[in-house]
Amino acid sequence: MRILSGREAWSFIAEMEERRVESKIFMEAVEPIIRDVRSRGDAAVSEHLYKMYGVDLSPEEFRIPKGMLEGAVEEVPGEVLSTIEEAAERVREFHELQVPSRLEVELEEGVYGIRWIPLERIGIHVPEYEDVAYVSTLISSAVPAQVAGVEEIAVFTPPLPEGSVSPILLAACSVLGIEEVYRVGGPVAVAAMAYGTETIQAVDKVFGSGDWYFMAAKRLVRADVATDPPSGPSESVVLAMPGADAEEVAWEIVSQAEHDVDSLVILVALNREQAEEIIKACEEVLSEIPRKEVASEALKSRGAVLLFERMEDAVTAINLLAPERVRIVPGNRDIADKIKNAGAVFCGPRTPSVLGDYAIGMSQLLPSAGFSRSYGAVTVVDFMRAEAYAELSERGATRLARLAKKLAEIEGLYAHAMAAERISTFPP
Repeated sequence: MRILSGREAWSFIAEMEERRVESKIFMEAVEPIIRDVRSRGDAAVSEHLYKMYGVDLSPEEFRIPKGMLEGAVEEVPGEVLSTIEEAAERVREFHELQVPSRLEVELEEGVYGIRWIPLERIGIHVPEYEDVAYVSTLISSAVPAQVAGVEEIAVFTPPLPEGSVSPILLAACSVLGIEEVYRVGGPVAVAAMAYGTETIQAVDKVFGSGDWYFMAAKRLVRADVATDPPSGPSESVVLAMPGADAEEVAWEIVSQAEHDVDSLVILVALNREQAEEIIKACEEVLSEIPRKEVASEALKSRGAVLLFERMEDAVTAINLLAPERVRIVPGNRDIADKIKNAGAVFCGPRTPSVLGDYAIGMSQLLPSAGFSRSYGAVTVVDFMRAEAYAELSERGATRLARLAKKLAEIEGLYAHAMAAERISTFPP
């Protein structure tokens, strides 16, 4: 990890603010795929799956048979199944606390309210590699949807060699009661979710995580279908406070770097000696993990150490970076409260972000690439929509009609004004 201070540190931050611009390059790459799937449906899906994953699937093979889902449960060890169930319960408990109450206010004019209605159908993209099945992404997306009351959940995941899918991922779907699973991934899946094909029904909203191409595809279809916050490769900023344990910080850095070679991990420190000690500790931690090559490449290509003399500058830097997640070691609630642009903040020596990923119960779906300035963490409300309603009394309607008439006239919408004026003539 390179150490940057002074002007170099601020220049790096300025470059990072261009992450959104970089994503436009990927949008140009995936736009033909989106357009093709929208136009030709299943035939395009098959062709692009072959080009991207080297897997030849007919439309009839996109969806995983129910028997394969049930068979995966038998194939996976019971301990794994119980872990999935426990993690799902943690997510369920956390999100049940978030369910908004129906708002109904009775005033002199009548009754006003907001009611929350679950989305009918959503799609969830779960990234998958030969050595990694992101079961936690599935859990943290599907369970909140179930809590919200979503009736139809379709899961999409990239096919592995020969069209296979991780038995653990299939078993997790079965445990969660999800029967609609497709071996279709990446931008191809986004297009299929957004526009539908002959065999895949379109969804009301797209959820899930993936690489730069996946995030670019979500941004492209937003004009036609709702999506969750833009989320691409993993991003983490670790703020090492004075007295931070170097080994604890190192484990935070390396554990987040092992997601993928595109993972962005930045250490923010207040003195060079501390930073060098943490870098040395990272090298020791890397020697202990199986995914050393992935984490090492991520830290080499996208990792950085930013040095600041003042805590105020460190906090400003983090807010400018607007990362997916921030970890503060050893922890300071006052400092944490000053971080306004982050999908999640983990504060304290006993709160590594890995617990947020797997055990606390919060959603893993967090905005990345600087989008935490305008988006937040996914909650149960993201799987619902608010519907306003009103029922006025005769007296209330008459009183409000005067205001409505005046505003309509100001805007030059005279039919509106006339409609408001005649309200008072309605029979009781």
